[in-house]
Amino acid sequence: MAAPTPQTTQRNPWVVRSDLRLAVVTGLSAGFGLLSDIPFGYYLPMTTAAVLSNSYGSSLKLGIQRLLGSLMGVILLVIFSRSLQLPLALSLGLALGATRLFGGALGLQVGYKVAGNIIIMGWLVHNSEETVWAPLRLFWTSLGIVISLWAARWIWPSRTIPQLHQQFATLFEALGVELTSYADDLSQEHPRRLPIAERRSRRNRLLGQINSVRQQRQTAQVELGASPENHPLHRLWSQLDLLSSQLMSVIDGLRGLPAAMQAPEAIRKLHAQEVKVLDGEVALLRSLAVELRRPSLLERQALPNSSMQEGITVLHSEMEVLRQTLLEATQEAREQVSAQRLRQIVLRASLLGHMVMITRDNTPGLAGSTPVLAQALASDGSAGSNGLR
Repeated sequence: MAAPTPQTTQRNPWVVRSDLRLAVVTGLSAGFGLLSDIPFGYYLPMTTAAVLSNSYGSSLKLGIQRLLGSLMGVILLVIFSRSLQLPLALSLGLALGATRLFGGALGLQVGYKVAGNIIIMGWLVHNSEETVWAPLRLFWTSLGIVISLWAARWIWPSRTIPQLHQQFATLFEALGVELTSYADDLSQEHPRRLPIAERRSRRNRLLGQINSVRQQRQTAQVELGASPENHPLHRLWSQLDLLSSQLMSVIDGLRGLPAAMQAPEAIRKLHAQEVKVLDGEVALLRSLAVELRRPSLLERQALPNSSMQEGITVLHSEMEVLRQTLLEATQEAREQVSAQRLRQIVLRASLLGHMVMITRDNTPGLAGSTPVLAQALASDGSAGSNGLR
């Protein structure tokens, strides 16, 4: 009887770095607030404890909510306690109702609770000194938010964004592996077509990586602050996502074609040039993966296009050679190759042309671009047009 396989359970650590950071920052803030000559310093550690979270983006959102709620609470406190001569119960009820109303209008999720706390404390506890207490509370709250944001950015910052860049790099390397595998098959004496089960398995593996990257991207979006859609990294991630999706479509198209043939000689030369284009694309994807893994990307917030410009230039040169080779091959092999096989040859080359264009532009589709295979497709008539579509 086989011995039972031991099962390992992953245990959560007792203390994580974000908890330790919160304890250190809150403790130092408490010491500073109590030793300061400015009254009500205990609001400083209260703010850091409420705002500082495990990520910069979450801390920023909480800080904005708390600051807006504090401002709203102070304003409503002054209006209802000093300006309106109403009974206490009525004024307090109206002030809290206005807090909920304006909090909902501003989209506050936790800030209106802070505002309500300020109204009650200012009215019932600090009524005799609320004109001094309210500004000082705003001061300590603002200082606590600044300290929390600084700590979230510089003391054990979140690894969410670097992990996303690592996943993007791994994804592009995996796409390069698929293109290398196709290039190896294309250079064989008798190229083979992968079985449908293996093609489906490889496709599902790539789709799993793409989905994993997109899930990580949703988490990383929080790190970009209140308006992530305007952040440079958001635009970079969108371009990388588009590029990976388009390359995935190209790989699906190439794998869906029948096995290539190495005759006549003109077709053999065409396949050899297609292999060079694929090799150039793989080299470019490897360079992109290297740049994505650089820690400096988080500070630059953009890829250094100059470092990959040489690879793009070489890839375009190889594509121009492929265009000329395709023209010659379709002319020479027209009498020896069936029309259906000729369409497949042109379609393979058009997919490679599409691959080069999306790599160069990082934009979806072919909108606004001139197909590099237009002359070859035009020379082949309707077969070429159908292949491009």
